[in-house]
Amino acid sequence: MAIRSQALSLSCHPLAVGLAMSPKQGCADVDGDGGRSGRVMAQFLESWLSIRRGDSVARLGIASVIMMSTMLSMFPSGASAATSLDKWSPPILIGSKGSSATQVDYSVSCPTSTFCVSVNGDGQVLYYRSGVWSSPQSLALGGSIDSVSCPNKSFCVAVASGKAAVYNGHVWSPAVSMGPTGDSYKVSCPTSTFCAAVGANGLPGKLSALVTFNGHSWTTYRTTTTGVLIDRLLSVSCSTPQFCMATNFDGQILAFNGKKWTPSHGSAPKWLISVSCTATSFCMAVTTTGDSTTFHSGSWSPPKLIPAFKSAYAYSVSCVSAMECSVIGLSGAATTWTSGRWSSPLTVFPGGPVAGVAISCSTGNNCVAVNDRGMSASR
Repeated sequence: MAIRSQALSLSCHPLAVGLAMSPKQGCADVDGDGGRSGRVMAQFLESWLSIRRGDSVARLGIASVIMMSTMLSMFPSGASAATSLDKWSPPILIGSKGSSATQVDYSVSCPTSTFCVSVNGDGQVLYYRSGVWSSPQSLALGGSIDSVSCPNKSFCVAVASGKAAVYNGHVWSPAVSMGPTGDSYKVSCPTSTFCAAVGANGLPGKLSALVTFNGHSWTTYRTTTTGVLIDRLLSVSCSTPQFCMATNFDGQILAFNGKKWTPSHGSAPKWLISVSCTATSFCMAVTTTGDSTTFHSGSWSPPKLIPAFKSAYAYSVSCVSAMECSVIGLSGAATTWTSGRWSSPLTVFPGGPVAGVAISCSTGNNCVAVNDRGMSASR
């Protein structure tokens, strides 16, 4: 994947960044199983991206999750985990409960233990204040809202299909263009004057979007693609305006230093679905196949299986420090990594696999999770 940047009103200039894998190294040559896991993962990605684009194909996405869980159950289990430290509340309904054909994606961001903002695929925003969720409210972003990020209670950015809106603690700004339309976006804002976002969709050969925000305007970084479906930027996390990581489902990671995006040092696994970075230049990324990898001392560690999490389908990670991260999977199970050891997974959301789930932690003891059935739980 090569990258070049441009302001929205300026012409592009090339950046010499080569990230492309050979098109022959598609999803059929991974895992040593004749391409079976790669094909299932590619099918799931296509279904997932279709769901986030607003298509009514949730049944297909959930079926893919079940297929993947079945496949993963054949793999060897990891080492025993540490005693569980998770104490989650019972889940509550915060949105409109959807059937398997109408489930909508939820995103959540919690800058403090008493305040969170959640957005969903129905174009709604919800506020969590001191343990209580507000009723869903419409937010004019042109339909399904993909992601939200809040560095504090007075600033949030929500993104959807190439549009963004800013929250000032009281009201949302009108939507503005921030990138290519038709993509599903993830956004990360470490401050009120900087955000980064990535976008992707399910069209093979379609370029991923890579954009940054300086508090006033958005700048795009155009990427090239190998043409395979899994060559997609699906997650981004910034701890400061000078430190971001963006992960690619094809096993590539980009690092941002405040001026440009470059390939991050170290090898990365395929199926990277979520990344979270802290203020100490530490990151953790997780794969849908249950592996985690950490960034510290300037490079990424080899991937390691999250113990007892191989069939939980890891989907979202949130780190509060270089010593603690929490992960939740599409199965509804969550686990916490503390000083290098994982807790025993607990079921936060019972009821079987879903097509989307998210977690946001403000401190080690305070996290909020949401899923695409409109349920929320906290600890």
